[in-house]
Amino acid sequence: MMHAFHPELTAAMKVMLDKLHQNITGSGYSGEPVQMYLAGGMAVHYYCGTRYTNDVDASFSKRLLLSGKDLTVSYTRDDGRLATIYLDLNYNDTFALMHPDYQQDAQEWEGIGNETRAIQLRVLTPVDLAVSKIARYSQQDQDDILALARTCKVTASSLRQRATEALDFYVGDTRWIHQSLDMISAEIDSL
Repeated sequence: MMHAFHPELTAAMKVMLDKLHQNITGSGYSGEPVQMYLAGGMAVHYYCGTRYTNDVDASFSKRLLLSGKDLTVSYTRDDGRLATIYLDLNYNDTFALMHPDYQQDAQEWEGIGNETRAIQLRVLTPVDLAVSKIARYSQQDQDDILALARTCKVTASSLRQRATEALDFYVGDTRWIHQSLDMISAEIDSL
């Protein structure tokens, strides 16, 4: 289901995974592979290839102690410009709208070398990725949701259902989430 655009960004992600593997195994860890659940722009890249991203937003199946400076990867974009990606150590899935089943439903990023590493990359499903972007709802988030709707056939009804299910597990004022959901659903329906 991965697109064919920006292979250099995918290659940079492989290098980051190699660095994570070295960090994990270098500490002496030899247990079950750590699951890395990818969200944000890099997950949108996986499905749509619509844009570059600099930060890698991810949560993990285990608590990790990582140094961000060791997890920055430089690469050259297809237009010849130098770029970097870095693991966003400030990313926190607690403040995003996340369905409680997002981890078990996440899809393996096949062909990236999961079988050779102590870290295995999984990508949020397209609908869970769209749900995760509703809480912040920046212009970039809106664009990403619409790209997921066009490329991965995320419908307004599937987005609304998954988001509503997710909201059952949150406390706080959810009126603004419902407003954002209404607005983006109308845009999806107009595609």
